[in-house]
Amino acid sequence: MIHLNLLTEQEFKEYQTFMISDYALEITKNFNLSLQSALEESEMMMKDLWKDGLFTEGQYLYKIKDSKTNEKVGILWYGLIPEINQAYVYHIFIDDLYRRKGYGKGTLEKLQSMLKQSGIDSIGLSVFGENEAAYQLYKKLGYKNTRISMEFIL
Repeated sequence: MIHLNLLTEQEFKEYQTFMISDYALEITKNFNLSLQSALEESEMMMKDLWKDGLFTEGQYLYKIKDSKTNEKVGILWYGLIPEINQAYVYHIFIDDLYRRKGYGKGTLEKLQSMLKQSGIDSIGLSVFGENEAAYQLYKKLGYKNTRISMEFIL
């Protein structure tokens, strides 16, 4: 059902532009930051984590494709943390048209299989508090809460 293909340099540039603004909007909604501050934080994160562009060691960015139609249905970004033998999912994004059709689940199952075969012990990720659909998917797949952050806005 799922096929993962590495991004080209052009696709990577387009993804960076998308990710910076998308992540900024999410952190604005979830952390009471101004859009300007959120954009600055988002840009810093991308520069930090992708120091050498697509050739940054330990960072992996894939197009998620439907193996039957070969259509791109989303994006998967994860990194490896060798010190604890863990992968960390930074971003899994399924295009609106393909949501709730099993692509998120299929992508995570494919990733779990790939990482297990390569000897990785665990996968970590974070989910924004208002993303109930993603949270439920992760719980259904066996992911467990390791910490909970809360905030009260005055």
